[in-house]
Amino acid sequence: MKPVDQVKRFATNNLLIEAALDQAQADLGMRVSEDPSIEAEIDETYYPQFDEKYRAEAADMAVNFRIFYCLENSIRELILDALSEEFSDEWWVEGIPEPIRLAAEKLRQKEIDTGGVPRSDNLLDYTTFGELAQIIEQRQQAFEGKFTSLKAVNKVLWQLNMLRGPIAHCKPLAEDEVLRLHLSLRDWFRAQGE
Repeated sequence: MKPVDQVKRFATNNLLIEAALDQAQADLGMRVSEDPSIEAEIDETYYPQFDEKYRAEAADMAVNFRIFYCLENSIRELILDALSEEFSDEWWVEGIPEPIRLAAEKLRQKEIDTGGVPRSDNLLDYTTFGELAQIIEQRQQAFEGKFTSLKAVNKVLWQLNMLRGPIAHCKPLAEDEVLRLHLSLRDWFRAQGE
């Protein structure tokens, strides 16, 4: 296993342990500790006015968001690397299916037109999680040797896409879904041969 993959696995394992500790705290109905770096950044003027239920759910969901944030961005990096290898500098035009490419370009232009700061210079950052799965499925030749099974990858990405909804739309994950997230994450790394 490459050193960078060992570091990724170490970080992921730490997130899983943290999630298990958060779940234990939720099951016991208590907080043993808070992450001081997060607590220090919360606006103390308005945050305490939110119902305790939502603040507790937010604390419980924070670790799931962090896991998914790392996962989704590492998948984007994997896709960028694979398509750059396969298509060189033309990876965006040659490697990204046209409907996905056009949707991403349109979304980026929409952000620019609002006058705000675009989220990224990399157009791949404007694709959805489901589109990332489609890219892998439709450009399989670029991913040969990167996965033990592309069928397994598609299955795992489909499962993760279903779990992403509640996380992205600020809804708590049921206990079974938290477990499913962790198992799907392990399946993702297994599909990469790690």
